[in-house]
Amino acid sequence: MAAVLNNYSNFQDFHSIPVTKPTTGKWRRSRIPPEDYICHRCHVGGHYIQHCPVNGDPEVDTRVSKASELSSKNSGVLYASTPTLCSCNSKADCVYPVHPLPPIKWCIWTKPEIGWIKLNTDGSVSDGNSSIGGLFRDYKGEPLCAFFAKTLHQNTFVVELTAIWRGLHLALSLGIRAIWIESDSLSAVKTINGDQPGGPTSGFYLSEIRELLANFESYRVTHSWREANKAADYVSRMDVGLVDVVFWPPDFPDMLHHIIMDDAQGRVYFRQ
Repeated sequence: MAAVLNNYSNFQDFHSIPVTKPTTGKWRRSRIPPEDYICHRCHVGGHYIQHCPVNGDPEVDTRVSKASELSSKNSGVLYASTPTLCSCNSKADCVYPVHPLPPIKWCIWTKPEIGWIKLNTDGSVSDGNSSIGGLFRDYKGEPLCAFFAKTLHQNTFVVELTAIWRGLHLALSLGIRAIWIESDSLSAVKTINGDQPGGPTSGFYLSEIRELLANFESYRVTHSWREANKAADYVSRMDVGLVDVVFWPPDFPDMLHHIIMDDAQGRVYFRQ
């Protein structure tokens, strides 16, 4: 992305240079910029970027850089550097100070491969009440079914594990053989994958989940940003008046259908 941004800035500089045509018939570009032109490197007028006096100075480059931290294959983060000097390497009170850009994270819901079923799960703990929800979708992003259940647990981590545990039980009863579990609880994902130890209250569900996973031909457990887990979040907050229920697409609320459609069409969700 940094290269793209640099190329875009160079593109702006190149096409802001006035073009004149001499008598030889060959086109050339003037070295003298218009009065209102400001160099995109040092933010000072009077010259173009290729003639900037601070070219080659490593202290000056404050272009936006990219840093990707993919907790799964469908997310990333862009952020700006935070220099203490102006881009012209002067004092901090320069007339052209550099302001860092706020963090911007983007994510999308990713469809599973053909032959796989994706299970998104989520848990909700609010005002002394806790519930779980999950949604199964195929390689086209089409929903198979969803589940909702109330739970007595108040520990958010345990509630997230309970949602995965309940979803795996349902997946086996549906005859699913290759499953991709996705949760917005990074702790739950890391614990299941053995990347971090589980707490004393999670022992039962953690061992149960691992035993259930052994019954599938193929499986994976990954993390998703909450914005890309909107469908499961919506289901986990539904109060259907029942303790445990499985429901099918014809019974889905309109809002859930809209979320599923957005996900299937590759909608990009931003986090700031």
